[in-house]
Amino acid sequence: MQRFGNQIFRVGRNIRNFSSSSSATEYAYHPCRTEETNPTNHGPEHEGRFYTVPEPVRKQLFTHGGLIKQFVNFTSTWNELAIMVRKPAVEILSYLKETNFSEPVNRYVIYGKNGTGKSTTIAHLLHYGSNAGYLIVHVPWAPLWFRNHSITREITPSATKPGMYEQPTKAVEWLKHFSLQNGPLLKQLNLKTTESYTWSKREVTPKDSSWNELVELGLNRAKYATDCIDVLLKEIKKAATNNQFRVMVVIDGLNAFFSPKSLARREDKTIIQPLDFSLTHSFLSITNNDWTNGAVIVSVDATAYPGELRGSHLPRYLLGKQGFEHLDPFIPVEVTNYSHKEVHSQINYYIDRRWLIQPLAHTEAGRNEILHASGANPYSLMQIVAPY
Repeated sequence: MQRFGNQIFRVGRNIRNFSSSSSATEYAYHPCRTEETNPTNHGPEHEGRFYTVPEPVRKQLFTHGGLIKQFVNFTSTWNELAIMVRKPAVEILSYLKETNFSEPVNRYVIYGKNGTGKSTTIAHLLHYGSNAGYLIVHVPWAPLWFRNHSITREITPSATKPGMYEQPTKAVEWLKHFSLQNGPLLKQLNLKTTESYTWSKREVTPKDSSWNELVELGLNRAKYATDCIDVLLKEIKKAATNNQFRVMVVIDGLNAFFSPKSLARREDKTIIQPLDFSLTHSFLSITNNDWTNGAVIVSVDATAYPGELRGSHLPRYLLGKQGFEHLDPFIPVEVTNYSHKEVHSQINYYIDRRWLIQPLAHTEAGRNEILHASGANPYSLMQIVAPY
């Protein structure tokens, strides 16, 4: 841990010398936590404070993705998942609480510069949705479907949609994610299919079959997994519109669906674009506003695009004409760098977890050095205190 402390301030030689003098003043410590752990109760009064996500909830919501790798490493070390309540999440929560769910779904587009905390904001909203009884339809990071170097070996031409391609492995992974996130709710609702679905001459899912049977089919027969997702999402839209439950659709990095590039190649080496995949169209369908009793929350991120196409963090640029028209109208919500209160709360949290043990971190001068080095960017601050 001492090695860690030395690394934090390798960027601040001058301030280390300053801290040894009598003029270094202790920074007034303020509580960094809130006792309100239920996100359905979070409001402006909780902004800038951390709350702890219970371990069973963490396993249910984030076992198959939803948190960035570096953050997961920290939470494993600290043995807790703590999320800061921030203004963008509180803003969307206030909209959700005032929504007329009999109207077509609202679409919220979360955007911001790299490292500002868009994925963590989404994690907070997912926890809210789960606690509030929403059925969750979550894509943890859409670019992973198109930027895996083994993708060409994993894709197959669609048997039901000519000219399209399927990703059986990715489809099975998503069904596992959906099943784990919504397992208790699906058991409680005991939902049934509204139609009969024929998969082959011998395999049919009759009308009034359990949704769990539909999911199990996709899990056990990978070649049907993509079509099972398509059917499942259609059934979800129908059931929500019939007021059987509310749905929260959450897609991180949605602009990847409209990227002109992927790592997938046809036999003639031409690029298979994200819009050529069946999964893309299934999830774009559920982000349409042609259904009710739900909410669609997506993020757009420059890193969801190839490096040469990361010229701006704004939605109009990242979505392109086609993506922008698909989501329009939507409510944009920006995630910015930490405010003064938030950055000091984050440092206090590191101190609280005994992650920052250098006395310098307790001084105003030391904190100013950290603030200067990170630019109050959440990811940069996390990198500065990383133990490597």
